[in-house]
Amino acid sequence: MNINPKIILKFTSISIVLILFVSLILFLFSCDFSNEEIEEVKVYTYSPEASLDLYIKGNNYLRQGKYKEAENTFEKLVIIDPKFSKAWESYSESLLLQNELDKSLEYIDKAISINSSIASHLSKKSLVLYYMEDYDASETFSDRALQIDQNDVRALIVLGAVKTQKGLYDQSMEIFDLAIEIEPEDSSIYYWRGKNYVNMFDFETGMFELNKAIEMDRSQAAYYIERGQLFRILGNIEESKNDLLEAIEIAKTPRKQHLIDIAKELLLEIENE
Repeated sequence: MNINPKIILKFTSISIVLILFVSLILFLFSCDFSNEEIEEVKVYTYSPEASLDLYIKGNNYLRQGKYKEAENTFEKLVIIDPKFSKAWESYSESLLLQNELDKSLEYIDKAISINSSIASHLSKKSLVLYYMEDYDASETFSDRALQIDQNDVRALIVLGAVKTQKGLYDQSMEIFDLAIEIEPEDSSIYYWRGKNYVNMFDFETGMFELNKAIEMDRSQAAYYIERGQLFRILGNIEESKNDLLEAIEIAKTPRKQHLIDIAKELLLEIENE
């Protein structure tokens, strides 16, 4: 039987099309298009207005104690405006307040690499280094900040704290006194000066300074922890417990887990004495 070649060619063409169609269907079914595996690409558009708006918004979050929200806001800001050194400083601040010291140091270094002539960048780094217990480096950056701006209160506070750590109490006292002359309403200066007096075994004056810091700002868990420790030294255990419990409550909102852990550990020590 003779078969028309044109019919064979037509049948072959149809077969090829069907095979390709089926292959395409199988390929589509083999792909997983679930939303979970589609990576979201963050795209932000720069404009001076958008940059300023995010900067103000992020710093408002910092003042409100919404540190994670501040972190997320500054993350967006440095994406659209990566050369904005003050944005990197604030980004570092949001992480420092969450006790993420390594990241905080990384981002303040980024700010300094963009502009090393801004005193606040240097004093911020000195503070991060202090909490990392690198006191020599902390002192170096405090000094550098003060060379640019002799009225940088944060640099003075950190420098005074470093001098206390090194046992140079007289120098520390002079530095804190100078900071208070510049910024008498800054409660943290009285807190740090109180710590200095405690280290000098002048517990009465230390208590006076810590009380003043708390009267000025009752939202700082660290102040209550420090006073609680001083009450413990003085043998006033009930007052010590009260301050440590208060510190835990304050540190819950916004949550500062490292301060909660410190207060709980001190309470456990008291219970075991």
